[in-house]
Amino acid sequence: MDLLTQVDELIANAPDDPATMAAVKAIAPILYEEAQRYGQTVYYVLQTRDGQWQVITLEEQQPPHQQKNVIHAYGSEAMAQEACDEQVIPVPMPIIPLLFQLLAAEPVDSLMILEADGERGWEVGREGLLAQVRAILSAPPDIA
Repeated sequence: MDLLTQVDELIANAPDDPATMAAVKAIAPILYEEAQRYGQTVYYVLQTRDGQWQVITLEEQQPPHQQKNVIHAYGSEAMAQEACDEQVIPVPMPIIPLLFQLLAAEPVDSLMILEADGERGWEVGREGLLAQVRAILSAPPDIA
């Protein structure tokens, strides 16, 4: 599914109240721009049997040993299967809804996107994405 179709579906599936619909429409371009950076339109996340994303806590090896909670998004089902155990299953997720859900995933610091070639990967910081969203939502409306 291409990115524009994903954006259209995100907007179409937004709650049917004017404020929420306006907010989703306002942040859709941010999600679209972010999603264009990656090589694919669908990634695989690991979910528990009850539908929760697998969150992994990473800790820096050097002082100050800061921790970060991340979700991995794998570029292929085979890559995701390699990371699985009996507690989780790989689930395909279009990138636009994945980024949208990242905004609400409060205990999560980052989304780690791993491309199918196994050579490239990116970290999408939740706070950075939220800052862009806050800037758009707090900007005065363009009435020109």
